[in-house]
Amino acid sequence: MRPPGRTNQTYRNRLEKLKENFKPFKRALRKEDKKFLDSLWEKAFYHASASSYMNPRNPAETALISIQVEQEKEIHRLEKRMDELEEEIECSR
Repeated sequence: MRPPGRTNQTYRNRLEKLKENFKPFKRALRKEDKKFLDSLWEKAFYHASASSYMNPRNPAETALISIQVEQEKEIHRLEKRMDELEEEIECSR
């Protein structure tokens, strides 16, 4: 029996290939937007282990969900911080 990844590409390999396919898109982006695209890829790779359990044919599907999970976490963090700041303002009045 062959170890995983020898006959089939791993999820991480397919995600890397997807990222490579987006190089022309990245080149066409404005300079200030490229860092945001890089951040999205980081979010997708951050959850690569969880995504590999699904072993999707199209890595974009789980990459998008991974990105959304990280964005939801960031929204939650910002909302919590905003509530804390609003409370501080109320207490200082």
